[in-house]
Formats: sequence, structure tokens, C-alpha cells
Amino acid sequence: MAFPPDESKLVSIFVQSILYGAYSVLFFTTTWMLLSRAPLRRTMMGISLLMFVVATMHVAVNFTRIIKAFIIFTGATGGPAAFFNQLAEFTQMFGSTLYVIQTLVGDALVLYRCYLVWERKLWVIAFPFALLLGSTATGIGILWAFDKVGKAEIFAEELSHWITSFFSMTFATNVICTALVAYRVWAINRKHVSFRDRKLRPLMLLIVESGAIYSATLMVLLILYNVDSWFQYVVLDAVSPIVGIVFSVIILRIALGISTEDGETALIGAEDIRMSRMQSTGSNHKVHTFDHDVV
Repeated sequence: MAFPPDESKLVSIFVQSILYGAYSVLFFTTTWMLLSRAPLRRTMMGISLLMFVVATMHVAVNFTRIIKAFIIFTGATGGPAAFFNQLAEFTQMFGSTLYVIQTLVGDALVLYRCYLVWERKLWVIAFPFALLLGSTATGIGILWAFDKVGKAEIFAEELSHWITSFFSMTFATNVICTALVAYRVWAINRKHVSFRDRKLRPLMLLIVESGAIYSATLMVLLILYNVDSWFQYVVLDAVSPIVGIVFSVIILRIALGISTEDGETALIGAEDIRMSRMQSTGSNHKVHTFDHDVV
């Protein structure tokens, strides 16, 4: 293994810190927009705050683990690498708990976004919801396995079944919901936005509105873990701020009036949405108004 766990953790805290800085800027911008525009969307505000608190605690725990590994336990048997294999150690358990929470919140938001975009049709999200329940169960299973195993590499057989199942279910949930949201956004906006030309903006619109970046991150994480790469720590620790960044952008677009909860969107601004609604007046297309307490 050319990339040992101690080096992986140093790289991961660097990457996570950069992403957390970007997320912090987005969070405070989103918060300001939500507070300055009436009516206040309390659910949006609560979800945004929850994600930021979890991401902040996660990066703080990782810094604590870096200090403990490279300063406090640097002279211990096995060095920092051995410390990172102490899976039942408090900071490891706490950090893993925060990761599971942030992942489940992100999955729930993807699912809820899909539910809203598809006009609150429960049958559309039935299977992804079952996957979310499975992710919750396997996430708890991971924490139980960490405590039971105590000290081992993260790729140990006793852990791999739980971890692979968790990663697979979260990835499947996101891929399905991302595809459904992307299709719905395209279907709603295809009359007003050209997706067939070679311009990148319509493609970027789909990526942003569907949360595809989060799904791509989970795919990379799943691959790295299954090839026993310690680089998976880098991607793993990046997930927490990436979840916040992806959904802060979506919330910010909704707060600015660029997008609506049901998937109607614009490339430039809210005026595009108003114009598209005027053009669709009298048609059979159902347009929802903003719900003040939903994403």
C-alpha cells in the first residue's frame, strides 16, 4: 500500500479544511439570504444549520485526531498509523457517528428534493426511501462493529460487509434520486432552456439542481474502499463539507428565486422563471407556488 493511513489522514484534513472554508462562505451567504427575504423558510434554515453544525464538529474531531496521532501518540508502538486503527477509540467513534449523521441527512435531502420535484408522488420515492432505511441500519451496524472489533484496519473482513453495504445503499439512493431529479428538471424546463446545444450552462444547471456532485463523490468513495485504498480517507472526510456545499447551493438558488422547490429553474435569474410562468399560463402544465416551510 503506497499511501499509508497516516499520510492519508494528513492529506484528508488539508482537503477537508479547504472544502469546509468554501462551505462556510456558502453557509453564511445562504443564512443571510434566508433571513433577509420574507417569509422566513424555517425548515430550510433548520436543515442548513444542522448540516453546518455537523460539518463543523466533524472537522474539529479530525483536527483532534491529527493532534493525538502525530503529537500525543507519535512515540507509541506503531506510531500514528496504529492510532488510526483504534476503531473503538472515542474520537474515531464520534467522528464516524458524525459522518453517518451527515450522510443520512444528505440522503434524506436528496430524497425530499426528489419528492418535491415529482409533485409529492410517494410511489416515486418508495424504493429510495427503503434504501435510506437500509442505510440507517447499516450505519448503526458500522458503529456497532467498530466498538466490537476494537483495533483493526478499516478494511478488515468484520467491518467490510457493513461498510460496503452502507456505501452501496447511500450511493444507490443518490443515483436513483439524482437521475429522477435531473430528468424532472429537464422535462419541466426543456421548453425554455436548450439542452441540445454545446453550451455548458444547461448541463451545469442539471448537475447543480440534481445534486450529482454528491453522487459522484459517493461513487469514488465506494470504489476506493473496495480496492483497499487508504486514499478513501481523503474522500470520506470530504463528504461532510461536500454535502453542505451541494445543498447550500440548491437552497441559495431557491432563496434567490432562481429555482423553485418543484424543479422549475432558470439560467440567469428569477425573471426567467416569471417569464416562463407567464408563457405557460393556460397550459396543462401544473406549476406549484413556493412552500414557506419546505426545501
